[in-house]
Amino acid sequence: MALSHCPTVPWQVCGVVFFSSNAAEQLLATHVIPPLDACTYMGLDSGAPPIQLSLFFDIVLCMAGAMTEEEFVKSGGDATVRSARSVLWAALRAFPLSMACIPSASYDYMTTSATDHIRSLTLLPGSASHLRFCKTAHSHVDQPCLLEDGSSVTNCLLEGAVRLAAGSVIQHCHLQGPLEIGPGCLLSGLTPGCSPALQGCPLRNVVLQGHHVRLHNLSCRVFTLTGRLDDWQSPVDEATYLNVPWVEFFHQTGIREGDLWDAETPRRSRCLLNARLFPVLHACEALGLEDVLWLLAPAAVASERLARWRAAWRMSWQELLPCLDREAELGARRALFFLQGQHKVRRVLLGRQDSSLLPLTRSAVHEGYHEAMLGTLDEVASTAGDAGIAARALACIAEVLGCMARGEGGLRSGPAANREWASAFGRLESGDVAGGVQELATERQKWMSSPALLVRAARHYEGAEQILVRQAVMSSCQFITVGPAELPPLGHWVQVVCPARLDLSGGWSDTPPITYEHGGAVVDVAVLVDGCRPIGARVRRISEPELRLVSLGGTPQSKVVAELVCRELEHLKDYCQPHAPGALLKAAFICTQIVQFPSQKPLREQLMESFGGGFEVHTWSKLPHGSGLGKSAGKGLTSTSLVLGSLACCKHWDGWMDGFHRHVLCLAALALPLLFAGTSSILAGAVMASLYRAAGKAASTESLVHAVLHLEQRLTTGGGWQDQVGGLIPGIKIGRSKAQLPLRVEVEKIPVPDDFTQTLNNHLLLVYTGKTRLARNLLQDVVRNWYARLPSIVQNADALVSNAEECAQALRQGNLLLVGECLDRYWQQKKCMAPGCEPLAVGRMMDALQPYVYGQCLAGAGGGGFLYVLTKAPWQKEALHQILAQTEGLGNFSIHSIEVDTDGFSVEVMECNPKDSAHPGEVVAV
Repeated sequence: MALSHCPTVPWQVCGVVFFSSNAAEQLLATHVIPPLDACTYMGLDSGAPPIQLSLFFDIVLCMAGAMTEEEFVKSGGDATVRSARSVLWAALRAFPLSMACIPSASYDYMTTSATDHIRSLTLLPGSASHLRFCKTAHSHVDQPCLLEDGSSVTNCLLEGAVRLAAGSVIQHCHLQGPLEIGPGCLLSGLTPGCSPALQGCPLRNVVLQGHHVRLHNLSCRVFTLTGRLDDWQSPVDEATYLNVPWVEFFHQTGIREGDLWDAETPRRSRCLLNARLFPVLHACEALGLEDVLWLLAPAAVASERLARWRAAWRMSWQELLPCLDREAELGARRALFFLQGQHKVRRVLLGRQDSSLLPLTRSAVHEGYHEAMLGTLDEVASTAGDAGIAARALACIAEVLGCMARGEGGLRSGPAANREWASAFGRLESGDVAGGVQELATERQKWMSSPALLVRAARHYEGAEQILVRQAVMSSCQFITVGPAELPPLGHWVQVVCPARLDLSGGWSDTPPITYEHGGAVVDVAVLVDGCRPIGARVRRISEPELRLVSLGGTPQSKVVAELVCRELEHLKDYCQPHAPGALLKAAFICTQIVQFPSQKPLREQLMESFGGGFEVHTWSKLPHGSGLGKSAGKGLTSTSLVLGSLACCKHWDGWMDGFHRHVLCLAALALPLLFAGTSSILAGAVMASLYRAAGKAASTESLVHAVLHLEQRLTTGGGWQDQVGGLIPGIKIGRSKAQLPLRVEVEKIPVPDDFTQTLNNHLLLVYTGKTRLARNLLQDVVRNWYARLPSIVQNADALVSNAEECAQALRQGNLLLVGECLDRYWQQKKCMAPGCEPLAVGRMMDALQPYVYGQCLAGAGGGGFLYVLTKAPWQKEALHQILAQTEGLGNFSIHSIEVDTDGFSVEVMECNPKDSAHPGEVVAV
């Protein structure tokens, strides 16, 4: 838009006009007011003579500040336009016109010049223009190093060695090297079949394009070739073709003017636009790219090619233009986009790149290319030879199926144990990934007919993905080392008692597959809650060749809540089903190799031969379900009987449970069949440590950390490593895992200044929110988002790890303020990783406490459970209690003291009181 012709005022060009909602509403209202209705089909269809108005010189101009009504209306030309301008003035004058000037901006006009077009797409970093273009966009290039700076590739698949010089552009092409494209070229619409003709052909400063053409009912491909410097409309005596004067071109090729233009065409009208240069059809032979490329180097093949060219039916660009099949052209470009997209899928997955495939997945489903996408993902999953890559490929298949359901069919998270998929799952479990993927694909075809079936199929693909994640995590088994130890006497208890843990930063980065694909770091603190270690297990050998699995209340002296006895191997077969009775303890016996399963040898015989009898295991926990102090979100299927028993018998939670509810919980625990379905990683560590020792074996703490990972994979509950690192290793530490397999967890104890541990004890408090964490689908959602590589999730994973390192450094410095800042950042990172993990009541609680704390965070995955706070002043338990008591909408809460446990878990061999061997009874340390 030229606003001024005055030589002292610079010209202002406007390409974008923004109307406020009120201005737009007023403008739209004028379309029914004569004579402006004549600008629309409404007026035309009513018989009004058409009028033309300019967006800039009519509509926008009336809002210019210096314009008067008389000047605006009178300069409108004829009476109809002046009448239209009067209507516009009345409607829009109330809206002032303003202009935004973009610094260093420029305006590029579209022309018919190939030079201008190529320049606009190949701006070098050092050019004066502010515009910058990616060298490659929506393209797969096998050897990107062969693309020089200042070149451009868009929607292409370049296989092999394709060299592209600076100043050249390739668009919508599928080419196979070796090829060399010189400077100043524009290639478009070329297929792999064009590659042989291009090899060895010198291309410099030319525009070579392939077109889809429809001639009545006949579809064909036509190639056009022009020079970068050619002008389409200049007369033949003044213009060039292929960058040389027409006279020279005629001399080189033997082509005559009569071949290109009719005798009746005036000489001044003869130009490149109407020259019949481009072969379309031949009576005897198929035409190809070579039928125009010969024009670049005619000497070697002049006579033969010239005769063939003359025998072909040719068209000019002016004649071709109306015959272009735009639908076919867009379809070919779309097909090429998804073909290079399939290569992108392979590149991203096999290269373990953090690029999101979700936009491509959604586009493929929307455009009907989902089958090609599914086939590529099947291929990657079955041939990768890596469980981690195959798992991500299966997760991507689940995403495709979910997108195909288009938001219908129910929730993505749900069960995945339909018998129809069992055979495929069995192949994956046995290690036959290729066979399993093939069976999955076969079964998938039966589940594609409705959104509900698609969603269910997606769930089963996520179940298959979890099998491969388990196999990847099981690589940590090589870091489990078990040695011999003295076998305790029959009837002697081996008791292990563990602290709880607080995660100060980095949680979720320890969760598979994030932990071995991205790398993880978590700062953990082992803590005593109200002065005691709240989690424990004990094991003793018994004379009967059986396994007794017992759940106690909140302490070793509590009553038995539930008991299960296993006398046959058949009783252990459901160890990998978290809902099954005693699953965690059954898995522990198998993972410690006390029991061989499967085996031809009966359980009783195994136990008698190796140990002269069986085993009795007791477990307990004083922590409520969903506390976050060692109950990992990855193991949401917590032992119902153990939890209910713990709640019923625990004295620390009187503030939120009356006697009637405690009685009900005891009855429920006794009645429920779900015994020990899976408890925290810390409890699993306690069980395995006591089992090893009771069986005459010894395992290091590092081995226990990896053994718990192994157990949880066998149990199929998943979960990361932060809980066992926090509860099994004393004090303050940072655990790390590298972005690689096999998965290995390395722990570094964090040295803190003298007396800083006591300072932490004085400033750290636990607030039980009274809200049980509901983390049923939390892990599935996080893993799904990670496999989708949502940019926000990838960035947050980076931030989790870096914040953990910053927190570790703040602890080394003894800086409470910096530690508090890390806690606050950590809580924001948790909410990003798992949206919805902050209940409304917890938000109110944190708002009320914010002025009095350096930092605060919900333990574990969030959603409820324990809130830990780092207070600005020491010993604030009573003060915080008064603040929360005055805050509305919190429900039942309680505040508890915590101390850093610098000793870690304890292992004791204890003699059972012989007076009452059937009761958990009293024990005497030996």
